[in-house]
Amino acid sequence: MQASDPFGWIGSIIDGQFAVEALAGEGAFGVVYRARHLGFDAPVAVKCLKIPTGLSPDQQDGFLAKFREEARLLHQLSRRTMGIVQALDIGAAAAPRGPWTPYIVMEWLEGETLEQDLKRRRAENVAPRSLGEAIKLLAPVASALAVAHDGNVSHRDVKPANLFLLGDRMKVLDFGLAKVFSETPKFAEALV
Repeated sequence: MQASDPFGWIGSIIDGQFAVEALAGEGAFGVVYRARHLGFDAPVAVKCLKIPTGLSPDQQDGFLAKFREEARLLHQLSRRTMGIVQALDIGAAAAPRGPWTPYIVMEWLEGETLEQDLKRRRAENVAPRSLGEAIKLLAPVASALAVAHDGNVSHRDVKPANLFLLGDRMKVLDFGLAKVFSETPKFAEALV
């Protein structure tokens, strides 16, 4: 397994719709690829989830059902506020290297996470943002979380790595995935 492409998706097309171009990032639960939506001829992000081996077909179906629920919720929330990354599609496919891979397709964002921004600013000895700048930057996040909370939805993992900077705007990433993983027995065991 190559570290640069854990699933082997680069150069492949997922479900006949998403031409995978490059690895964009990797986290504890998934791998994000930059892809091209063939129907729209537009860039998208495809997050492929890391699934423990040995899930039975029933466990796969159960996980996918929960994942679809959370993706629908993300789609609904992202339609109500520009402060949440927009969910565009969801599915599951066998990756070129073999594993069953649930995925979610989201809008492609150009920029960096708040975590990356803070590290870069520290490394370059850039002065911290003023209180006013920080409030202006975080206001869309607070607004997006308020929209979610009005719908009785909690993010469960708000941190700089899940806040994405787009110039002077910010979007919230990864709504719901922590819940899907923690509520699936095999994942809950793997997380302990």
